[in-house]
Amino acid sequence: MIRMENVTRRYGDNGVLEGFGLQVEKGEAVAVVGKSGCGKTTLLRILAGLDREYGGNVFLEGEPAERKAPWERNLAMVFQEPALWNHMTVEENILFPLRRKARRTAGQTVAQICRELEIDGLAARYPGEISGGQAKRVSLARALASGKEILLLDEPLSNVDERTRGKVMDFLWREYVGRNTMVYVSHDREEVTYLCSRVVEL
Repeated sequence: MIRMENVTRRYGDNGVLEGFGLQVEKGEAVAVVGKSGCGKTTLLRILAGLDREYGGNVFLEGEPAERKAPWERNLAMVFQEPALWNHMTVEENILFPLRRKARRTAGQTVAQICRELEIDGLAARYPGEISGGQAKRVSLARALASGKEILLLDEPLSNVDERTRGKVMDFLWREYVGRNTMVYVSHDREEVTYLCSRVVEL
């Protein structure tokens, strides 16, 4: 599903990724770990098509990624900082990636995701009216509801309290691990060992 060959990304004189290679099979959950600034988020942004200033080759589902714009890729990303539209309600944010026709039939799936992430009571609120942990779960719900096969998750459970985090991890394991292809960035060893079959350290 994902193949990166000899990928290099530099910011001026600072080489973040140097000749990096990665292969992720269909349905595999791979964790990416490392110190702050080592290139974890850059790696995800390259896969998502948000960063194109790199050398090397990237393939998604067997095709060169360069041929596809970000919105044409079969993937959804959860950013380290929740990227929510402030003028939209929580419900509108979650439904935003779906095509208009799909929104009419996605109600039951979205409702289940929101229940599992414990944000089902927030539908009518705006991002400025919810906590950081709730905003992170809304961002995760939007990615899961998108129906995309590849999930790029950048610290998806940071700022989430321990009890809720455990419940969300169980939900991800039950419904998405083994079905979706996941690249999971986290500093939390428990999340990594529970959800991922392989760890890549930068």
